[in-house]
Amino acid sequence: MRPEQSEAVLNETRLRGSTVRHKIRDEGRGTRDKAKQTRHLVTRHSSLVPLRQQQGFAIVAAIFLIVVLALLATGMVQIASTSHTSLTQEYTSARAYLAARSGLQWGMYQTIYTGSGNSTITFSNGALAGTQANLTSVSTTVDGDTFFTIDSRGIYGSSTDAEYSRRQLRLRFNP
Repeated sequence: MRPEQSEAVLNETRLRGSTVRHKIRDEGRGTRDKAKQTRHLVTRHSSLVPLRQQQGFAIVAAIFLIVVLALLATGMVQIASTSHTSLTQEYTSARAYLAARSGLQWGMYQTIYTGSGNSTITFSNGALAGTQANLTSVSTTVDGDTFFTIDSRGIYGSSTDAEYSRRQLRLRFNP
């Protein structure tokens, strides 16, 4: 160390992987007067970017983050909506199927005991409330045996309704 630097103190700090050296200089009074100490930057690492060039990056990152989150939220809403729609369609389809199946059982009973299975059944109570079954019965004789064919169409809702569903079942039997 040179004699003129004997009172100078070198101070090193680490800043983002680079070393910044500060030189604290005494103004020559023999005591350190804190108000008159000045810091001079001796060296600076070249990877540090001046503050002027960093302005605006945070707003770009914030806008990017907001856009990504908005797209994710839109996708989640669309998935939830599609899931709800498919669940509703499955529910109404099951109700129409069960109405058609109940209609087949009723038509089979009517055909065996009354000889005619043509009718319309409207369900007003229970799980099948709001459904109906339209039945048609046809008899066919083959080699002296009589076979019956019953078509049952289960319907849930009206044809103009968004939750409309229709299922058709066919049964052939020999009583």
